[in-house]
Amino acid sequence: MNVQQLRCICEVARQDLNVSKAAETLNTSQPGVSTQIRQLEEELGFAIFVRQRSRLVAISSDGALVIERAQRALMEIDDIRQLGRAHRTDENGTLAIAASHTQARFRLPTVLSTFTREYPKVQITIRPESGKAILDAIITGRADIGVLSTFDSLPVGLVALPFHTYRRVLLVPVGHALLDVARPTLEDIARYPIVVFEPSNSRTTLLRELDRLQLRSPTLLQGTNADVVKAYVEHGLGVTVLPDIAFDPHRDFGLRAINVDHLFPESTTYLVLNSKHYLRPYTYAFITMLAPQLCRDIVQKACTPSSI
Repeated sequence: MNVQQLRCICEVARQDLNVSKAAETLNTSQPGVSTQIRQLEEELGFAIFVRQRSRLVAISSDGALVIERAQRALMEIDDIRQLGRAHRTDENGTLAIAASHTQARFRLPTVLSTFTREYPKVQITIRPESGKAILDAIITGRADIGVLSTFDSLPVGLVALPFHTYRRVLLVPVGHALLDVARPTLEDIARYPIVVFEPSNSRTTLLRELDRLQLRSPTLLQGTNADVVKAYVEHGLGVTVLPDIAFDPHRDFGLRAINVDHLFPESTTYLVLNSKHYLRPYTYAFITMLAPQLCRDIVQKACTPSSI
């Protein structure tokens, strides 16, 4: 049994049993991945994957247990390596951040600009993901930290630290009739075409409220990210509700923001960490730049077993 074999079975599982994609991610060949898996299965004495005509179609019950333990083992191995690197130098290394599109686009750039000036040799990877994908990336060790605003439940071992609250604003094009409404209602909004940001909880919040009141907009247009949604609104295709950080009056010249605090409550942005994952000193520095109230002592205390 070796580390490469463990990486192969974990990556194949992560890629929904697609050996070709796993091989590409691992920078190796498909036959090489298949050989590593076969060798591990022969050593264990049972099949990790169920096959039909040499094609992987499922994970066996025993295989699921092996993959779960392999993921933990790989994280521990990575942490040991991180410890070694930390003792040699803290100016070189990697930092992987999984974040929702809104956070990656509107919150992280300023923080990253400061961080890269202080730690120019650290290689940074940003993974714009949805809520569940962010949590999965933290669990598997593909990301060191996560930044998101919504999650249904937190898997065991993960810690979510709230660090910012944000409001939602109603965005309309310049000259729109809603700008003359002092306190717009959901009924007022539903009279116009609505553009929704599909990956964000703004869509869930707005449409849930409209459904609750059995209101329907004349048309419903979905955008894949906040910039696309804003562009549609600016061109008069509808109105939208977005987190306030997505609106910059100095850049969004063709848009106007309307306060809708009376319609939607504040929401919270969280920093998500794996309590079992070793964090390099520069990672703590990044966290403090992102959220000054989350100093290293607070983060470490939150990640201790008694605090989870």
